[in-house]
Amino acid sequence: MEKYITLENDFYKILISESLKDYGEDVLKYSTNKLKEYLFFFKKENYGTKIKGAFFLSREDLFNRIKKLAPKANPPSWAQGCFYGGETQILLNPKNIYERYCTLAHESFHLLFQKFIYDKNNMERIVWLDESLAGNFDGTTEKLIENGKFLEIILNLKNNQKLPKMSDLEFSKGNIKTEDYNGYDLFKIVGRYLIETKTQDELLKYVNDKSKVISDGNTILEVSLRYFSEKYNLK
Repeated sequence: MEKYITLENDFYKILISESLKDYGEDVLKYSTNKLKEYLFFFKKENYGTKIKGAFFLSREDLFNRIKKLAPKANPPSWAQGCFYGGETQILLNPKNIYERYCTLAHESFHLLFQKFIYDKNNMERIVWLDESLAGNFDGTTEKLIENGKFLEIILNLKNNQKLPKMSDLEFSKGNIKTEDYNGYDLFKIVGRYLIETKTQDELLKYVNDKSKVISDGNTILEVSLRYFSEKYNLK
């Protein structure tokens, strides 16, 4: 079993294998910078408490941690990331630990969105909304744009006749990833569209507008694909 250490600053407290101390410090720095960006967007000074995260190299250690924090928890055997006991648990790929480098930052966005948007407005979760923005604010979509993969996604989807309405996407329905599409690609496209077509203040006002967001869920994917098709001059 790995020996684990705790790394923390004013914003985070993370548990990680001692052998990955340098990696953990990099993740801590990256996530902290992202968290500051999130707080600036939401116009808040702080989240209120330190955000907790834990990184594991083995599934056994992952599940042992979960059982310690939540004895009655029963996560699926294939789980790679969980949230129990107020902490995000992340299973790293030993062959590529940087594969989930942005995961803590991504999950942190969800936490802030829940507190500053959903809870504030007494709104139930709208999956496409926070997933679309989390996948952009965490920095992963920017990397796809830089390496050309974002354009590949647009090309693969623009003529797909089996795409869902964003409002229909729910984890409980099992329709996030199907043979016809990968919902996370759709989230990235929609989130990027919102960011590119709205100022920061407009976007913040938008996510607080429950009726507008619910209405847009029926058409925003189509609108987003049309926007990027025109932007990249795709036929």
